[in-house]
Amino acid sequence: MASRVRITVYYTPECPREPVIEEIRKAAGEVGLEDYELEEVLLANDDEAAQHRVLGVPTVRINGVDVDPSFKDRGVYKSTCSRIYKWKGGYHDYPPKEMIADALRRMGIAGESG
Repeated sequence: MASRVRITVYYTPECPREPVIEEIRKAAGEVGLEDYELEEVLLANDDEAAQHRVLGVPTVRINGVDVDPSFKDRGVYKSTCSRIYKWKGGYHDYPPKEMIADALRRMGIAGESG
């Protein structure tokens, strides 16, 4: 792999990052990704959300790309805990490990066992 993978989590105190980070760890393990940088970005307000182009929290990006395959930037940026992820017929408050693992595979980022 040419460069280290960066996984970024955007969050607020009202929308904690811990469950998301656990899903990222599980997904990375599932695809055999051992070496990656985990960046945690605390958003204080909607202005900061706009600077990072975050539609709601939590948001997870891999090398700058949103993990949600149906993501569309609608130009309305919020720091509120309002992001809902639809995956395999269910709704989630944060991206499930399967969505994150799928994103890693779609981007061609997987370890030897992935």
